[in-house]
Amino acid sequence: MYHTSTNSTDVVLDVDHVWKIYCRHLKRAMWYGLKDLGREVVGAGHDRTHQDLRTGEFFAVRDANFQVRQGECLAMIGPNGAGKSSMLKMINGLIKPDAGSISIRGQIGALIELGTGFNPILSGRENIYINAAVLGLKKGEVDGLFDQIVDFAELGHVINDPIKTYSTGMRVRLGFSIAANLRPQLLLMDEVLAVGDVGFRMKCFAHLNRLVKSGVSIILVTHAVGMLQRVATRSVVFGQGKIVHDGDLETGCTIYEEMLGASDRDRAKKKATTGRVAGIGTVAVCNEAGEPQIEFETGQNLNLQVQLVAQEPVKNARLVVALCSPVHGVLSSVSTAFQDVRFDVDVPGCVVTLNIPKIPLLIGAYHFNITLLGPGTTDFYHRSSLRGVFRIVGPPTDANGYGLNGITTIQHGWKVNG
Repeated sequence: MYHTSTNSTDVVLDVDHVWKIYCRHLKRAMWYGLKDLGREVVGAGHDRTHQDLRTGEFFAVRDANFQVRQGECLAMIGPNGAGKSSMLKMINGLIKPDAGSISIRGQIGALIELGTGFNPILSGRENIYINAAVLGLKKGEVDGLFDQIVDFAELGHVINDPIKTYSTGMRVRLGFSIAANLRPQLLLMDEVLAVGDVGFRMKCFAHLNRLVKSGVSIILVTHAVGMLQRVATRSVVFGQGKIVHDGDLETGCTIYEEMLGASDRDRAKKKATTGRVAGIGTVAVCNEAGEPQIEFETGQNLNLQVQLVAQEPVKNARLVVALCSPVHGVLSSVSTAFQDVRFDVDVPGCVVTLNIPKIPLLIGAYHFNITLLGPGTTDFYHRSSLRGVFRIVGPPTDANGYGLNGITTIQHGWKVNG
């Protein structure tokens, strides 16, 4: 059920136990659609739950329940297929939920996607008026905002040209400018934060912050989690159609990265070391006291304990450890050979500890890829990926230029000459 609320509270959006079902087979989906339509026509429609999935169906969204308040910027994040885009389309009214309800107070802004919503034959000027009309604005209201929209998009020199002659970046800039300057009560944005040049992106973030301060509510859907800290303060994380986190942004981004890592680990499972001459056994991330620990803060000491197992002795072994992020890939790779550490792996094995003092990483989820080698470049014994998962939980980062930001901190100092 989808309706506009006239409630006077500060709740702009209320998603109340929403479910959405899709079917993997087109013909079957069309048949189910006809049957459901027939039930609605005769008044026999009903909210569908997990109890009545039909052949080929699956849940895109499962029992989603959250609110967005006035002047709040919410980041909706999750892996591909987690359900966030389906949720956004239901909020925007493009599709309706199979169970639950969505209540909205006020006007929704355009759902922004690359090239969506524009008629390629018409000019940029004509598309501005068409988009505004869809949002319910009259021509006189758009006349007063037209110059502001064009100036923000920096497209005055081509505003009378057909949209089909615009580059992808130009279309995105115009789409953002229309949606952001028409000032809806709720603005929906899907995967646009990483598009455009740096100068325009900074202008967009500044404008979004002004909108939030003025009371506009924003929902951002993006995989570029590093940019969310510039404007979002809260996150809803989707996983397999369910909401797995609704709270602060930093925790949500870390959970999202851990989910990416878990997905990679499922794909990268290796066979057991049985039958190998030597291999990598258990791996543990520990604090400086040698106690297992998963959560760290930037600047704390971290020890990675790697158990090596052997059925036959390995002389002059080498260990290579790569520190990785599920989002950014390999951050750094180190080896025992670089520091001239020589060791043998005798039967049944040994433990090698890598010490990382004052770990320079910022908030996020991390893991290690570990390779056991012999003395020669082709003496390969075993590689084990996505091991020793840990996360940095603080201190908070700041993407607006008032603190630390990014994935790592560097030793630095400042000097100002008068």
